[in-house]
Amino acid sequence: MKFLRRINPTRAIMGRLFFWFWATFIVTAVLAVWGSRLLFEDLQVNAALPEELADLEQVAERISSPRAARGPLMMALERNSRPFHGRAIAVDLDTKRFVSPGGPPLREKERTDILRIVDQQVPISLVRGAFRVVGPMQFERGDKRYALFLLRFEGPSGNSMPFFLILFIAIATTSLLSWLFAKSLTRPILRIQKSARSLAAGEWQSRVENADSRQDELGQLARDFNKMANQLNSMWTGQKRLLADISHELRSPLARLQMALGLAHQQNVDPASLVRIEREAERMETLVAQLLALSKAEAGMHDFSSFTLSLLLKDVFTDGQFEAANSNKMLDIEPIPKLTVTADQTMLCRAVENVLRNALRHANYLVEVSFAVTDKQWSIIISDDGSGLSKEECKRIFAPFYRASLARERESGGVGLGLSIAKASVELHDGTIQAEPGEKHGLVVTLSFPKKTG
Repeated sequence: MKFLRRINPTRAIMGRLFFWFWATFIVTAVLAVWGSRLLFEDLQVNAALPEELADLEQVAERISSPRAARGPLMMALERNSRPFHGRAIAVDLDTKRFVSPGGPPLREKERTDILRIVDQQVPISLVRGAFRVVGPMQFERGDKRYALFLLRFEGPSGNSMPFFLILFIAIATTSLLSWLFAKSLTRPILRIQKSARSLAAGEWQSRVENADSRQDELGQLARDFNKMANQLNSMWTGQKRLLADISHELRSPLARLQMALGLAHQQNVDPASLVRIEREAERMETLVAQLLALSKAEAGMHDFSSFTLSLLLKDVFTDGQFEAANSNKMLDIEPIPKLTVTADQTMLCRAVENVLRNALRHANYLVEVSFAVTDKQWSIIISDDGSGLSKEECKRIFAPFYRASLARERESGGVGLGLSIAKASVELHDGTIQAEPGEKHGLVVTLSFPKKTG
């Protein structure tokens, strides 16, 4: 049942639109065809066929026999109609009263047509739509005179188009029209959906294409979305500019503060207070440096060159081994692939270093670094055996100043910018970074880059 629900096309708005309009077209077409045949028929007058005359004479002979005369005329008509797959009716020539066996009553059109030819001396054939009337043939019963008619319901003639062919053409035509109609409604919705997802992923330049080509409500929705995206992009640009400006402005008072600390040390001011002030100044200096790095990465400032991957990451992994040894932890690094990459050395190394230091900080004992290389991209996978994060936290840890409850305590010394810088640095190289819980425990962070050489 779950599989059927998953493949059910009506789960999507396009499927529902298609099936509703398709069903409406089909029902309308069928009703129109049959209604036209039943309600708008032309009357045709033809000579009766020899076999029709024979049937008419045989019925008239039987209902005029002495045996049939002993019973009601209606019963005789019904009994003698069965072998001919039709319906025999009689009209009293004096009163013009119809005598008809069971079955649906005659329509006014058929009654009028029969009365017009009731005094005809030679039997003829009247055709109106699917009904065919043959008669009259006069007979006597008792002291009354009657005119006999045979009424048959016939399907389409041999020259008319078969019903199933008509139905096939109707299904094909309505299916195409319904699909085109549903597609015209859902195409702009899908465009807005795609742009919304891109915008949510941080692609601030994402816009709905051809928003001005439609003047209906969907076109207005697309234009409103683009206005919203422009406002968000403007706010985001202003935020980055403000962040960069604040970072630069903080550099000057920090420099003066450090100079004042140096003078205070020379004048033998309270050493404990100086150590505290110096520690906070260093923390502010680190924060400002990281803010500047984040602003540089997000602004797209880079200096690309070609490097061998092993040479590019050598110092990062050497520092990582040293930090792991001082923390009584183990850093296991796979052999670095022989690969030449085009990158900004400072920004790419900063991305790998920030992720690696984060893993070492929160690992219990082991941090593993592995590589994956395909025809289109290469990746660095850094995993640890720490407490890990939930899937929801994995989506949020790359936001600036975010601290997960289990992995970002204030005592760790971090300010919540390391992984944000890593994300911005990776995206500067047109790559992606994602975090996910490990199979058993810990966290796995994958940095993927397009395979470019030069």
